[in-house]
Amino acid sequence: MRRLKPRLGPRIDAWWDTVLAGETDEPHPIHGDEVSVRLRDGRLELSGELDTERDRDELVRQALARTGRGFRKVDASDLRVADQTEKPGILDQTLVAAFADRATAELARKLVLEHSHAAPKKETIIDRANAGKLDELVPADYLDDARKHLERGAALLIMRVDETLAFRVRGLLEEDTRSQWTVATPPELSVARGK
Repeated sequence: MRRLKPRLGPRIDAWWDTVLAGETDEPHPIHGDEVSVRLRDGRLELSGELDTERDRDELVRQALARTGRGFRKVDASDLRVADQTEKPGILDQTLVAAFADRATAELARKLVLEHSHAAPKKETIIDRANAGKLDELVPADYLDDARKHLERGAALLIMRVDETLAFRVRGLLEEDTRSQWTVATPPELSVARGK
């Protein structure tokens, strides 16, 4: 049985420990290579491009909390927030991920909700006990694959999210929860806009 990766908090702390030890080329546990850090002349320089202002503020807060442990100042002048050319609220995507059992799917849901900064418009877990609901949640093109996973005893975590957040949520499902199978269905007009 595949296990979920440990919570990201300890991984982030470990990443900061490696940065403070001078290993500044390790990718960030959440932002990967989008963030660069450099220790120079008693200063920690943060650079790169993050998705949201909230992500930027959190990274700067984490750096400031470590001031005095190898550096005296944080320079985040080259740490930018990405230009959001896509408008939220227009398109939705349904993401489906298979897990060994319902308990593992519940853990995956919790991790995604805590770390994606995404509030799903709809989310549920389907297993053999409530498999009858599958037809109303998953587009027809994906039903056969979804049913195969249910027949093997898997539980499916199904989330409908704004299309602008789908890439991040899918990454968490595939990499941090290590789902057995993950699919993102084509974008559809947002439920709120479609009414």
